[in-house]
Amino acid sequence: MNRHKKSLSRKLRRLVTVNAQPQFVFPSFLLPGEKIIFKTNPHWLYVVAPEVALVIFGAFIIKYLYLFLDEFNLKKWFLPFLVAAWTFVIIVVFHDWICIRYYLTNLRLVEERGIIGKRIMSIWLDKVQDVICKFSILGRIFGFGDIEVESAGTYGKIVFGFLPSPRKLREEIEKAILTFYQDYSGVQLGWRDRR
Repeated sequence: MNRHKKSLSRKLRRLVTVNAQPQFVFPSFLLPGEKIIFKTNPHWLYVVAPEVALVIFGAFIIKYLYLFLDEFNLKKWFLPFLVAAWTFVIIVVFHDWICIRYYLTNLRLVEERGIIGKRIMSIWLDKVQDVICKFSILGRIFGFGDIEVESAGTYGKIVFGFLPSPRKLREEIEKAILTFYQDYSGVQLGWRDRR
């Protein structure tokens, strides 16, 4: 009896230690057999520039509004409310940046957005017609840009905005398209095979 309890307790300990490890949740939009090749958020300047502007503007408003509130004796409740609201806006801007994800999988390109509600757009790799990489002056200095992926038919295009190192992602997209055609259709693509 005692021996049976020990073996049962060992099994339970193994079961608990196995299940106690963190479970990683993969994106829910992945299809069976689909693997993520590349995943990124927008460039860090996408969040830092608005955050710095909000902090400077908030400090400016609080400094000069503080003098105005002193005359009307509103400091007690209005100033903490203003600071809390401003902090909330800063947190929302940061979470907006975190919740924008761009994925390249072995089957498609996916853009996922949204803090509470999610919007997921995708283009299958066999429908991609053109991949355009665009840079602004600041983008060339800080290393970010946009990628426009144009597709056939009614799909239109997806713009991956404010991407860090967009040339690298463009090359990854072209490699994934090449691999997709080689794996799924057996078609040789000529000039792309020489890369």
